Amino acid sequence: MAIRLTKLELDLGEKKTEALRYQRNHPEVTLGTFLRVYPARASQPLPPEYLQQPLKNFELIPVRLDSGQGVELQPDGPPAGQLRRQLDELYETDKAEPGAYPERISDGEAVQIAYRHELQAAARFLKNDLSVLVACDKILTEHIYEYVCQLAGRKPVLDDAAPEGAKPASAGQALDRAMQGNRQGIEASLPALIRNLKTGQVLVLRSVDILDNPPLIETLYQGASGGSKPQLLGFLDPSLEVKKVLTDRFAVRFGIMGLPRYIQPDPDKPPVYTVTRLITAQERSCFKELEPEGLYKNVAGLNAIQFRNAMRYVGATVAPGSDSRRIYDEIRQFKTSSSNEIEIPDTGFDDIGGYDRVKRDLQRIVTLVTGRVQGIAEDERKKLIPRGFIFHGPPGTGKTLFAKAIANEMNANIQMVSGPEIMDKYVGQSESNLRHIFATARRNAPSVIFFDEFDSVASQRSTYADGGARANNAVVAQLLTELDGFREDQAVLVIGTTNRLDIIDEALLRPSRLRPIEIGNPDYTARRSVAGIHAAKFGIDKLLCELYRLVLEHLPAWEQQGDAPAAFLDSLFAQQPACKLRYEAETQRIGFTRDVQDFFRFVRKIRETDAATADHSAAPLLQIEQRLLAIAQTYGVELRQPDPAEPAAASAIPLNPMQADLRDLFQLVHEQQKQPGGRSEAAFLNSVLEVVAEYTENFNNDEIRAVFQESSLEHHLEGQLITPRHLGMKIGLIRKRRDERQVVHLAGGQGRR
Repeated sequence: MAIRLTKLELDLGEKKTEALRYQRNHPEVTLGTFLRVYPARASQPLPPEYLQQPLKNFELIPVRLDSGQGVELQPDGPPAGQLRRQLDELYETDKAEPGAYPERISDGEAVQIAYRHELQAAARFLKNDLSVLVACDKILTEHIYEYVCQLAGRKPVLDDAAPEGAKPASAGQALDRAMQGNRQGIEASLPALIRNLKTGQVLVLRSVDILDNPPLIETLYQGASGGSKPQLLGFLDPSLEVKKVLTDRFAVRFGIMGLPRYIQPDPDKPPVYTVTRLITAQERSCFKELEPEGLYKNVAGLNAIQFRNAMRYVGATVAPGSDSRRIYDEIRQFKTSSSNEIEIPDTGFDDIGGYDRVKRDLQRIVTLVTGRVQGIAEDERKKLIPRGFIFHGPPGTGKTLFAKAIANEMNANIQMVSGPEIMDKYVGQSESNLRHIFATARRNAPSVIFFDEFDSVASQRSTYADGGARANNAVVAQLLTELDGFREDQAVLVIGTTNRLDIIDEALLRPSRLRPIEIGNPDYTARRSVAGIHAAKFGIDKLLCELYRLVLEHLPAWEQQGDAPAAFLDSLFAQQPACKLRYEAETQRIGFTRDVQDFFRFVRKIRETDAATADHSAAPLLQIEQRLLAIAQTYGVELRQPDPAEPAAASAIPLNPMQADLRDLFQLVHEQQKQPGGRSEAAFLNSVLEVVAEYTENFNNDEIRAVFQESSLEHHLEGQLITPRHLGMKIGLIRKRRDERQVVHLAGGQGRR
């Protein structure tokens, strides 16, 4: 007597998810075979006849029994504990000998191996006269429909086939059809194809999205010539969306996304990693030690054909016996080369100064994502992972750097997206842009999606009925759908940055979705760290240390002369020739300034004397004086009337800017030598960076970076000598520019009001 849909309450342990998937994919396997692969406990012994019944006769209800409670179910065969240990070992290691790998694997074979259970299910539906819609990447379509139709014993009729009895298209007609697009051809041939469809034939629609218009949808609902409902096998790219009335035409709909973690080549044997069945012997030899779990995490988002392409790339570029990390890097390079939307980050947490608390929080999450947490069950670990973060704070604080550092720590790619670029004036296009972004991220997992100006696509939904509010509401709804649609085995994080956390939709701020993290302006410790990083990045630290050693060498001569010794200048200019040219130009400028100043004073003195004696030559002298003032203004020379109280020494040639910098530098080093430990160049550099950190209060990271970046540019392009005095002047200039921007911003705001 057949037992139909008998309810069984079983404690399947930690393998509950795999066991239920096994039941769905192998309904014909007996309960006894199932229990040998997945040992379980029940509250009471099962009748012996149950073990001979197929799984499709039972409804398995997972329960949790206390330790020591219930009965161990052990059918005839190897003991359950032994099978469980063997299963665990295969799940963890899957150590196959190189000889077990094939010499070559075609794309069609890869599709059949990776998606065998899905393709068999589709074939069963076709055998039972049901229409099937498969959501998969376009590249898989050709390999799927041929194999599925073959399994189902159906003859495929392609959507671009000429209807029965129709005249073959001429070369000119075929060219016109190709230039007009495939939709025009299908509109003309689809009604005839459906009418002429015979029993045992399946109409294959390889691009269901091009049928998304009322006339074609109406055609799909028509019957065949015999009055029967035509059987369809349709394919739809997951990044596209079509009307519900179109998808409702298909009785069964399922998706093929990425690679499954496990496959089960033999129903009586434990599952194995999919990636171990999709590599050739030559590709296996590239791995010093194959770690299936690590490889899977780096290719989970690729479909079977994309994975084969990646492994062919590895086989062509990686030497035999290479380290796994080297191969994963090559896979990342391959994924980047196949898409211009992703990049490989090279920024680490060590490249970001300060923010120790933020770094600790982010590193904890990265540890959860990468699965390196000890003592936490896998199911519990997945529940603790947020979908991503929202970095909020003032501009220029390094939010983008943190996103790149997270991706680098995850050994992931990063997809940089500007929020406003997603928005489109056409209805539905913004949501389509979002779907494409997330589909790209899943395909290239592990990956990070970085949304700059996140508030432009995630602002609070409105109850207003205007078009703009509806468009924003639809984008936020699509974003929520994508966030909740991640597969657990695909490591994808979403990171948004905003200066306006208060306008982000509340649904996105749930702890299980996007976790807000504030990144404010750096404090003193962070500014000191940021200054050190950028000083090293732009070579300022080396320039300061070299200059310090040179000053220290000539310090005794300076103490005797009170001025930079000539030998010091010779050594300095030998090391930095561009500084010599600048020094000479500044000296000439000072001499020119002195000559113009002296001549101006001479002319004014004569004019004043002639004016007192009523001499008519004062008028030409006045013209000369005005001309001198114009020349001085053109060349930036300050002309002034001499002060009678000014000492005679003031008429001497003033110091040029580089001389003033060196004077202050010698004085600084002289004072430093009096302090304990003052003779160390590391101490000197540290004191300079501490001064920079002190005087850049309220600066953001970008402004601190600009101090060193602009100084480095001036040094290399203009021969500017880098000294503590110059850095201080640069800080003052950047602060002045910022204050001017704020004044302009405030004035503009008042004008608008």
